Amino acid sequence: MAHIDDSIKAALYRITCPDSATLGSFHLGLLPEEAAKEIADHVAICPHCVREVEQLELFLAETAVFPQPSTVERIKVWIAKRLPSGAQSGNTLGTPAFALRGDDTGPLMYEAGDAQLSLEVQDDPEHPGRKSILGLVLGIETEAVEARLIQGDVVVTAVTLDELGNFTFTGLEPGKYELTLSGQDIEIHVQNLFI
Repeated sequence: MAHIDDSIKAALYRITCPDSATLGSFHLGLLPEEAAKEIADHVAICPHCVREVEQLELFLAETAVFPQPSTVERIKVWIAKRLPSGAQSGNTLGTPAFALRGDDTGPLMYEAGDAQLSLEVQDDPEHPGRKSILGLVLGIETEAVEARLIQGDVVVTAVTLDELGNFTFTGLEPGKYELTLSGQDIEIHVQNLFI
């Protein structure tokens, strides 16, 4: 008799309750209005379904995935492309005033995404045998942008661009460098910069 009683209880246990999938759809607001109202009325009087919905909420909270933007999505990384001598970008940089100083070859012109970059390498008058770089960045917001000159894996020097996009490196030994310009949401790389 006890076995039959247990079988009947198991068969009838929560017979009027919606199944777990339906409760989940109700909790997520995926049911049609009429079906949702019917389930809401049942959940209001059924402690078993209330407990199941609470467990579902805990499970969803523990397993929730909050997509974080990747570094690539947050920061635009551009590799600068050198323009041929005498060429100008589509946005027309023009010749910066500092290009009148130094040798006759003029500045090195680069494009990287929306940015235009002009670099002039000259002898450093305060440090014989060393070089200086005068730089100008146009086409992007230059507030809080830092310019770093890297040789190998070592940052040789770093400066912050002024409000007009100008920067200067002095006292540099001739050699091969990489220039990076880093802001809040932008990073520009000028590779294989020989001075």
